[in-house]
Amino acid sequence: MAEITTHYARDAELTLFVVDGCVLADELIAVIEAHYGSNPTSITIWDLWEADLSELDMPALIRVSDCAQRFAEQRPNPKTIFVVKRAQEKPLVKLYKKIAEFRGSPVAYDLQPTLADAYESLGMADPFAEQRARA
Repeated sequence: MAEITTHYARDAELTLFVVDGCVLADELIAVIEAHYGSNPTSITIWDLWEADLSELDMPALIRVSDCAQRFAEQRPNPKTIFVVKRAQEKPLVKLYKKIAEFRGSPVAYDLQPTLADAYESLGMADPFAEQRARA
């Protein structure tokens, strides 16, 4: 079971999900339903650096994509960035992107190697840097 922590930067319209451990589709769906439903932001970053995606197959990716798409209209100009470090997981994330696009998702998807690269691609500084410095 994975641990998924959520961080919000309201002024940046950004939600950061940090996934640690072996994640299942049901866990991702529960997080999407809980957070996209009650706290939608335009930009979402999924930090998958410490995640194990080995349990996610094609049917699981379709279920997650369909769930995320249900909430996409609540997110103005929705953009999702996946941060992945392991080469073997990049094709899985790219497959998710293709599934979402094929199924009509309005979300713009991107893949970045680090959180720093994700923030740079958005043209913003890390909104959580100060929080981490205090921790």
